[in-house]
Amino acid sequence: MNNKINENVEVEKIKASHRAIYTDIEINATAEQVWSVLTDTESYKDWATFLVDIQGEIKDGNKITVVFQINPEKEKRTTIDHTISVVEGTVFYWAEKGPGGITDNHHFKVEPLSNGKTRFIQSDELKGGLTWLMGGNLSKMYGKGYQAFNRKLKTEVEQRFKQ
Repeated sequence: MNNKINENVEVEKIKASHRAIYTDIEINATAEQVWSVLTDTESYKDWATFLVDIQGEIKDGNKITVVFQINPEKEKRTTIDHTISVVEGTVFYWAEKGPGGITDNHHFKVEPLSNGKTRFIQSDELKGGLTWLMGGNLSKMYGKGYQAFNRKLKTEVEQRFKQ
């Protein structure tokens, strides 16, 4: 199995009150396998970092509670409720106002590649509210956190589905 981590992270300032974050990673597993781990939110406590828990079922229109541990060196966690949209087997996302009036448009996407591999994409847009003041720091911090989550997801999927 190839253990090389192919990943990408981009943080873009679109304007003072609008930031975009894009991360991706290639996973040596099928899209179905990646989706099964990504939506197995009860297991997040065993492997995930940054986004350490999702309470509720990943189902279109459901309300979920998302728990972030932004700094792994500290115990502090941030909990935010969201209503999610889901395209089964492909993507789930939320787009709602959170703390500081910032609209968070967060996507988790599974994209099949050739040879049974998958690209996992985690992207976000921060708009409005205090984005003009906090957007730079938040988008950099989130980008690093999303990368860490992506790496852990890759490891978990590849361990569960060793070929």
